[in-house]
Amino acid sequence: MEDLTKKKQDIIKIRKAENSDIELIIPIMLEISKLHEEGRPDIFKEKTRIDAEKELKDKVNSGISHILVCNINEATICGILIYRVKYIENHNNLKDTKILWIEEIGVNEKYRRQGIGSRLIKEVRNIAKKEGCSRVELNCWCFNENAIKFYKKIGMKEQRINMEI
Repeated sequence: MEDLTKKKQDIIKIRKAENSDIELIIPIMLEISKLHEEGRPDIFKEKTRIDAEKELKDKVNSGISHILVCNINEATICGILIYRVKYIENHNNLKDTKILWIEEIGVNEKYRRQGIGSRLIKEVRNIAKKEGCSRVELNCWCFNENAIKFYKKIGMKEQRINMEI
């Protein structure tokens, strides 16, 4: 595992993804997909490289979802965060508000536990503030214990629990 903590901080940059990044993002998307597929094979199907490529192209070009990438030395993408801004308006129970919704977050396995996820969350919190969002939200599957620990470590709290039978 490459230790980023011993290197200069300025080699790590977070920026908006471009179409040219898709090939470098696909492996991280496939890691995320495999984690879900193994955790709940009754729900998640296997995602192919072609599926991941199409999904990423759609997100990059939609203008609805936004992808942040974390670069090391400009050539290596070690982490991604996909988000969109959601508006709640005229809901029967909920107050009108604007939320930054994290759709996916993933760090390449060889770069985990080195602050990449925390940097991505910090960046998205800054974006949420600039966008006037009242909060940042995401879903996390119960089997993903490492992600739950990470989210709690950065200050996230459970908001609601989905149940099934």
